[in-house]
Amino acid sequence: MLKKERSLKAQDVRPPYEKHIERNIGFITWEEQEFLRTSKIAVLGVGGLGGPLVEQLVRAGSENLLIADHDTFEVSNLNRQLCDQDDLGRSKVNVLEQKMKFINPQVNIMKISHINQANIEKVLEEVSVVALTLDDPIISILIARICRKKGIPMLETWAIPYLCAWWFTSESPSYEECYELNTEHMEMDEILNSEDIKMDVNKTLIPKVLKFPGLKDRLNREPGTLDKMMSGQIGLRSFAPIVRMSASYLAFELIFSGLLQIKPKILAPNVIGYDYFTMNPLSFSLNGILEDI
Repeated sequence: MLKKERSLKAQDVRPPYEKHIERNIGFITWEEQEFLRTSKIAVLGVGGLGGPLVEQLVRAGSENLLIADHDTFEVSNLNRQLCDQDDLGRSKVNVLEQKMKFINPQVNIMKISHINQANIEKVLEEVSVVALTLDDPIISILIARICRKKGIPMLETWAIPYLCAWWFTSESPSYEECYELNTEHMEMDEILNSEDIKMDVNKTLIPKVLKFPGLKDRLNREPGTLDKMMSGQIGLRSFAPIVRMSASYLAFELIFSGLLQIKPKILAPNVIGYDYFTMNPLSFSLNGILEDI
């Protein structure tokens, strides 16, 4: 339930913002729109998934965002990320803030260039929901642990051709349990300082992605691509329409499940969604154990 001190009506909203979000009303109420506007949302990683996700949140009327990414834009990002030729070499968080200010000059964006043990507790202060959209599994462990400690729901998906996303909450298995990383008993210092552990975590995670039905074949339409990707000879594959659809679904989940609680959360390790290549429903578990929904 949303707790509001008073009802918000159209005339209570400052005119430019009202015009910006007026067509949202119906799908959500004025009170829900205000809750979306003021709730602090953290998007950790603003590349292929996170950048378009932030754009959709701002267009939907969110004005309180925290974004984190240490990277700069490069040519290989142009196929899917929220950048153009003029942005190459520039900080992703700085570029994204600038682009979002062109949409809504009033949006408040807190930028973080690096997430680490020293700042993670502070970074997540007053955050309502977290979208985990980075490609660093070790930092993901750190983020997931602090989210669980603070009781912050954390949402994740991957940039693959399926509409689905899963939540980590106090009611779900932990991130490390879900992905069977065998790191739950370790201190973060031990994980961060061991190259062997980092390699083991990466080796464990990739097969989880490939559990999605049909994904191996779709990644290997150019014969040999999958083997090269798995061996590290080439980077992970990505394609703009696929990435953008995943980002759109993340935005939908963050708003309707995470903030407004209109739609029930799908809790990890369960994956329930839609395979839009075959146009079939999707339902399985990331760790082989289907939890009660």
